[in-house]
Amino acid sequence: MRPIQKALPAQTLTTHDETFIVQATYKPHTDARMPLEANLGTYCSYCEVFSSDLEVEHIVSQNQDSSKTHDWDNFLLSCGRCNGSDNKGSKTVDLNLMYFPHQNNTFLAFQYLEGGLVILSPALTTAQSSKAQTTLNLLGLAKQARDRHRNDTRWKHRRQAWELADDSLKELENQQTNISNIIKMALAKGFFSVWFTVFEKHIEVRKALIEAFIGTARNCFDTNCNPIPRNTNDI
Repeated sequence: MRPIQKALPAQTLTTHDETFIVQATYKPHTDARMPLEANLGTYCSYCEVFSSDLEVEHIVSQNQDSSKTHDWDNFLLSCGRCNGSDNKGSKTVDLNLMYFPHQNNTFLAFQYLEGGLVILSPALTTAQSSKAQTTLNLLGLAKQARDRHRNDTRWKHRRQAWELADDSLKELENQQTNISNIIKMALAKGFFSVWFTVFEKHIEVRKALIEAFIGTARNCFDTNCNPIPRNTNDI
């Protein structure tokens, strides 16, 4: 899961055709969509799919704490599937017991594999694995067709992104494409974590991905583009 850097209230966000000053609160909360997209791009903060129909998602749901309904700090962008009742929806969230992309280096929590699979990173401690599993369960990111989740095709889109990234890797190594073309495809498809994983051995591509996907938390990667802990005592 791509770690992201949320803009702070009063910060100015500029796109190619609009400028936004981030407000501390948004009433209605849906008014925060355009500033969020200017901050984070048009990608689901959880499954990372590119979408033109994202929702302003309450990290802590309105049912859990209505006082946070309009707070910028409580917003992320989500696709309808991640934010649906069969996944995150209005389920209870404890930020101390889960990993979220705006406060942790969530790329360290999960491992992306060929076939659209998402599993826990084997490098996690027991305590970290518990948090990562709770997050995975909350969002339903490990659901597959064989698990009878026929209508949840997020895994299929990750698989398609992997296949596209893998083909691009082979073309790059055979000098049949360049980094610029790869980045254009990645931005159009989404799934930063898939592309970042496939191009593990190509620092220049990884660097370009971090720079191209707006809102990526750069402090979550070292100078060689390896993911590093975001917090001193946890990922």
